[in-house]
Order: sequence, then C-alpha cells, then structure tokens
Amino acid sequence: MDKDKKSLSLRKKRGKNTAKPKPVIGPPRQVPMPAMPGARVGQSTIPANAQPLGQVRAREKEKVADLVKRRMSTRFPVPGEMGGDIPAIPSIPAMPSIPAGAGAKLPMPGSERSGPGPAIDISVFRDPQFNADKFVATVLANSSDEEIKDYQRRLKDIRNRTSTDLQKNVFVNRTQFVIISKEIDKLKSEMRVLRTLLTDLHNTTDSLRTESSFSSANESASRRHANRSSVADLTALHMSHLQALWKAVEGAQKFLPSVPGRHIVLESKHWIELNAATWKPRRIVHMVLLNDHLLIATVKKKRVDNNTSGSQRSPHTKNVADKCWGLSEIEMVDLSTDAATARRGIVNAISLRIGKESFVYKNEDEEKKTELLRQFKKSRDELRKALRAETEDSLRRRDSVSFFAGRDPKLLEHGDLLNSLTAHGTGNSMFTVEGQSRNLRWVEGQMDELDEAIAHRKFEDAVASVSRLRALAQSLAKSNSLVSELIHLKLDERASKLAAIVTSDLVENPAQKTGVKNCINWLVRLDYEDRAREAFLEARGGTIKKRTRQVRFEGDVALYISQVALVQFTLIRNTVEIYNSCFEYRLASALVRWAKQHIDGYIELLERQLQTVDPGSKVWEDCMEITKIHSTMLVDAGLDFKELNNPSVGRKAELEVR
Repeated sequence: MDKDKKSLSLRKKRGKNTAKPKPVIGPPRQVPMPAMPGARVGQSTIPANAQPLGQVRAREKEKVADLVKRRMSTRFPVPGEMGGDIPAIPSIPAMPSIPAGAGAKLPMPGSERSGPGPAIDISVFRDPQFNADKFVATVLANSSDEEIKDYQRRLKDIRNRTSTDLQKNVFVNRTQFVIISKEIDKLKSEMRVLRTLLTDLHNTTDSLRTESSFSSANESASRRHANRSSVADLTALHMSHLQALWKAVEGAQKFLPSVPGRHIVLESKHWIELNAATWKPRRIVHMVLLNDHLLIATVKKKRVDNNTSGSQRSPHTKNVADKCWGLSEIEMVDLSTDAATARRGIVNAISLRIGKESFVYKNEDEEKKTELLRQFKKSRDELRKALRAETEDSLRRRDSVSFFAGRDPKLLEHGDLLNSLTAHGTGNSMFTVEGQSRNLRWVEGQMDELDEAIAHRKFEDAVASVSRLRALAQSLAKSNSLVSELIHLKLDERASKLAAIVTSDLVENPAQKTGVKNCINWLVRLDYEDRAREAFLEARGGTIKKRTRQVRFEGDVALYISQVALVQFTLIRNTVEIYNSCFEYRLASALVRWAKQHIDGYIELLERQLQTVDPGSKVWEDCMEITKIHSTMLVDAGLDFKELNNPSVGRKAELEVR
C-alpha cells in the first residue's frame, strides 16, 4: 500500500535525464508607449483596460450578426392589415400664399432693413397686374403705425421726384426738338442747293451730248434758224447761245454751266482793262453779260503754225475766260462823272467793285458803255425780283401743309382741314393781330410758348394764353375761317392737357381752400366747369369718408356719434362755402344732391349704432340731441336738416335749400 501511495504521488521526480518543459508563448499584448511631442498631457494613446485585437474583432462580428438577425426577423404591416392602433403619417403644414411680384421682394426672416419700415421696390408698382389691396395686406400686415406713415412718406417723396424728373425731361425734349427742327430746316436748304447742282450737272451732260450729236454745220445752221423763228422754244435758243459762247470763249463752260433760265443778255467787245492805281492799259478783254452773271474774257494771242496755208490758218487771237461774278455781288459805276478821271483824260470808263477789289475798264465807243450800263442795271433789278420771289416761295413752302403736318401729327386725323389747306394753299394764311400782319408761323410760335408754360406749371399764364388765342380765333371766324379752325384745333388739344393736370392737383389737395379756388377758377376759364364741379365734390366726399374712418369707437356710443357728427357736418359746411364762392348759384342742385347723399350716409351710421339701444334711454336721447346740435351748422350754409328725432324716421329726413 505504501508503495502504491507513493506511486500515486502528484509530485514528479526529476531525474537527470528528464527534459525541461517548453515555455508557452501567449498572445501579443500592446505595450503603452511614451507620449509623443505635442500630445496632450494626461491622455494615453492606449487605454489602460485595452483588450487583445482578436477579442475586439470577435465582439464586433457578434454585434453585426445580431443586428442582421433583428433586421431579418422584423415584419412590416401590409396596408390592408393595419390596425387602428397604428398612427397615421402627419401631414405637412401649408405655406402662406404670397402674391407674385410682391412676395418675391419681401425681406426674409432675420434679414436687416435699411429703415424703420419695409423696403420699397419700384418694380413691384410697375407690374400691370399690381393689386394694391393684396400688396398692403401682405407687406404692411405686421407694420406699426409709425412704419406705415414712414412708408407713405417715402412713397410721396418718390412720386415728387418722379414728377420733377418728368418735367425736366419734357423741357429737355422740347429744347432738343426745337434744335432738331432747325437742323432739319438747314438740311432742307442744303438739299435744295444739292438738287440745283445736280440739275446743272444733268443739263451740262445733255448739252455736251447735244453738241456731239450736231457736228454738222448744215444741220446746226438749220436748227439755229428754226430756233430763231420759233418764239415758243425760247429755252432751246438760250441753250444754243450758251453753246456758241462755250465754243468762242475757252473755259466759259466751267464758270457758266447750263442752268434753266440762264441766257446771254449782251456781248460787248474791245474793252481795255486799266490798272486801278496807275491808270495804265493792261490787256484787252471781252465782257459777256448774262441774266445772272458777268463774264470777263481775256484776249490772248495764239501760236501760229507756219506749215499751214493761209486759207487754213485760224485767227491769231483767242478768248480765255478769266473772271466771272454774280450780278448781286457787283457794283458798276460810271467814271465819266468823276473829276479825277476827267483830269487824266480818261473817258468812257467804268469801275467794277466786288467786295474789297476794284477793276477799271475803258472802251472807245461811248454807245457800248451806255448800253452795258443800261443792260446791267436792268438785269440786276430783274435778278433781285426773282430772288425775292424765290424767298417768298420758300417761306410759303415752309408754311405748307407738309410743314404743319410734320409739327403736329394729329392734324392728319382731320382730313377736311387738310383738304382746305391744300385747296387754298398758304395765300390765305396772313391775318392781322393788333395792327401787325401775322401768318401761321406766328401761330406755331404761340403754341410753343403755351407748351412751355404748361411744362413749367405756370397755369395762370397758360390759361391767359388759351383765352387770348381763343378770342383771336373767334374774331377770325368770318374773315379767315381756315386759320380760325386751325387755331381752335391746336387750342383744344392743349386745353384738354392743361385741364387734366389742374384736375389732378385739385383732387390731390381738396382741403387747401386757396389752392382749390385757383384750380376751379382755371378750369372754369378753360370751359371745363362740369369737370371741375365733379372733381371737387368727389374729392370732398373722399375726404369725409377718410376722416370718418379715422374716428375710433371705444365703447361710448354717444361720444362716437358726437365725433362723427362734428367731422361730417363741419366738412359739409366747408364744402358748401367753397362751392358757393367758386361756382354760380345756378349749379346749386349738384351741391344739394351731394350733401343729401352724405347726410343719408350719416343716418345709416346712426341707425347701426342705435340698433342695440332702447328708444327713450339716456344714450338714445344724447345721440339725438348731439345730432340736432351739430346739424345746425348747415343752417348758416343755406341747408336745413329736419326730422331726426329718432332713427325710425331718419330715412324720411329732407334737405331744403332756403
């Protein structure tokens, strides 16, 4: 037994030959490292209770598997199997509606504003579908009284600035229109000169073509003979004379091109040009007098060709055009009466003065000198008459139908007046004003002054000008009906425009007594009395409604009725006084009708306030007494209001004019 016990011992004997057991290598462990430079003190990169990496990954896998199992085991209810205990999905709240054009310009919540009130966006008011009520309800819904007043003040400032800019633009546009009209007139005159030059070029080309076609001497002689014998074809005769001049005088065509009506009056030869300082002869010249120019041609020698025979030799002299002036530029003086020339023994001499230059010519034949002086004087007088007639014709063309239609396009809408102007022309456009002769151009000047007065809001001057021109048109109705009708047409358009501006001022400021009187007086003088009466009464009615709505009801019916009665009866009395001072008494029926409408409105308001009040109570009696006291203000104005003892008979109240 002892041996067995000993054999069962847990202790093992180690002999010399027994091998040592191998050491067991455990899993890797993370060793904490020292803190790196810049790391926070007290924080460790590895927590103290760090676990081996294998265990951490195993736990993560278990968590993921658990989540997958839960997801796969979840069962969603079918719409048909849903019970009553499952709540319904909540609905999305609706956003407040914002009008187009206005809501897009509203400031976002939390945004800053430049002023105490909402910002003003001008583009919103330019929208043709702009709705004022919706805009006010949206933009000014949460604004205070001060912010609304400030918003109104800013709108008035913008309106005043816009009105001032509009007036300035009208004045600038009118100035530019006048300048452009002058430029157009200048351009017309230049185009007329260009047309004349083109006509000259065309005639010159035709003359050259005619000269080349009639090269034969026999044909030209026969044609010249036919032209001489024909009085009707005077233009062709003048053309033939000019062509002969171009052949005889070298360079004459450059100075004297073919112009309708130009012809040769006199051709005088053998004149001697003298030095104006020494009176010594210089050269021999020929003078050609035309109806509009004087041509001086110098006689020069030609080179003689010795190879030609005597019969074929041309003349030894030729005429070369040297100077040419218009008759209106020349002053021709006979030097025979000059004592200085008589002492020098110079006779039959003339002097030509052109500006600062002076030329002296002498001829041995006294008859040639006398004939030249006589024809020159006659041609210059005829030229002056032609130029004067052309100037008058130009003025008549400027006063023609096209001119006035261009300045006033609305004239095109009146076909009868245009037909009359076209049929009679401008010969009947002259008339007398205050002893002076005037034409339609003067009428246009008066209309320009009237437009300027309207643009500068000088209403008194504008109304006086309209009255004066209407009186003038009335006086011309018998003597010159065409001018009278034209003046009436232009005045009606401008008077309507002026009346619209004055009416707008009357509606905007109906409480200013002096301004209202002036506006009504202007409208009456413009023959717009009905418009003035309607605009005035409508504006005063709007004032009564506005002041009545400003009265606050704070629970005391008698106090509220007292304030409303004071406002309405006072404004009605003031309206009657202003109306009687501005209009005639024959128009009082419109005033009585207007006053009765507002009294009926007051009775309706009184009935609504006393619906819940017992008849005969103190409040009832106070309201009736207050109404009677305030209604006595109309007695002084000529109106009497009766039968207001109780609201039941209020509908039967009458207005009587004393």
